[in-house]
Amino acid sequence: MLDKNSMIGFVLGFGLVLGSIFVEGNLMLFASFSSLLIVAGGIFSATLINYSMKNIKISFEKTLKLMKITNVDLRTDMEVLSLFARRVRTKGLLVLDDDIQHLEDEYLKNGLQLAIDGFKVEILERILTDEISSQDKQAEISMNVLNSMSGYAPAFGMIGTVIGMVLMLQNISDPQALGAGLSVALLTTLYGSIFSNMVFTPLAGKLEFLNELDINRKQLFKVAILSMAEKENPRIMEKKMLVFIEPKDRADYLKHHEELKIIKQRDEKFYELWKDQQTQEWENLKKILEPG
Repeated sequence: MLDKNSMIGFVLGFGLVLGSIFVEGNLMLFASFSSLLIVAGGIFSATLINYSMKNIKISFEKTLKLMKITNVDLRTDMEVLSLFARRVRTKGLLVLDDDIQHLEDEYLKNGLQLAIDGFKVEILERILTDEISSQDKQAEISMNVLNSMSGYAPAFGMIGTVIGMVLMLQNISDPQALGAGLSVALLTTLYGSIFSNMVFTPLAGKLEFLNELDINRKQLFKVAILSMAEKENPRIMEKKMLVFIEPKDRADYLKHHEELKIIKQRDEKFYELWKDQQTQEWENLKKILEPG
């Protein structure tokens, strides 16, 4: 499902266009099946020539999947991972064997499972890095698919315009046929522009933005997994993870943890709740974990 901002953008964009048409004229005048067929069919056909059906399907699936990470707070991830690290520090990696089954992020779950299974740190780092690289390459292909569709849309709009003009010239003495040809000529250009500028270009940009956020999050997970595998001090791991947090969020996180006094009691409370709170916004999590 699309995130809130994307939904607002789509509804607002299409609403303004449809609203202006409705206010000034008849909405049905802008409905043309033949124009839609030329543009939509042309986009799909050209994309299918350039890419495989699998690539096209994955592009939209990946965009929808990445929409979920817009609600992710990396500070909450840090709280969970720091909790895990403190448990690993005293009881070893095997203490996480049951816990990781409840993690929602597959990359983090699989990485910790490999660490628990005893993979050497060098091999583990290579696997985690390769998985990030693989995702980045797949995202690049998906962005290329969407950008290609964005480029095809106005091109097929122009093809439809040429078709409409030819129809007009062939029936220049017939006013009814003239109107039909003019409708195809103008509406295909309109449809092509709408598909390009209100659907495919924004989706490609959104995918790029979301992929960068997700890669950054996976880099944070990678640091944490390797740190726990090497049995580093949790405080050192925390400092490494802070690099991936926005400066303002980083400052808020550090300030909050400087003021914490009873870590053990907080950890006990958090351990009971983390499975349901792992996707919680950090500000809300702070309130939940307050003493009392």
